[in-house]
Parts: sequence; structure tokens; C-alpha cells
Amino acid sequence: MIWKRHLTLDELNATSQNTLVAHLGIVYTRLGDDVLEAEMPVDARTHQPFGLLHGGASAALAETLGSMAGYLMTRDGSAWSGPS
Repeated sequence: MIWKRHLTLDELNATSQNTLVAHLGIVYTRLGDDVLEAEMPVDARTHQPFGLLHGGASAALAETLGSMAGYLMTRDGSAWSGPS
């Protein structure tokens, strides 16, 4: 297992309350020994005027997963920071 911190999906999703992650509808859906997955809807919150997924929303999803994965790979008491 690559994760140093052991959280449940419910605990991961609870960290998103009142954040951009929640506003965009991003939900962590899978946490395995070496995988972290999330889903984000393509709807009025995340699409561009032409109805296609907005690139900024895609970047937010990628940054969200990268930052959370970085957090999960640190031990309690360790410092970490995502780019956001």
C-alpha cells in the first residue's frame, strides 16, 4: 500500500465540504492500495458555453486528485502542500 494515512471514502469526501471541490460536484469514488479515483459531472457547473467540459474544471479535478494523493502519502505530523 502506498498510502501512509488511512482514511475512508466518507472521510475523504467530508474534506470537500464548502470548497470548490464540492461546488464542482467532485466525489471521491475509489480508494485502493495504490489508486485514488474521483468523478465530476459535466453539467452547468463544469461546462463551457458550447456545452463541452471546461478545461479549467478538468484542471481542478486533476489538482484535487493530485493534492489528496500527496496528502495520503504523508505521515501524520508531516508537512505537505498542494498547489492550490
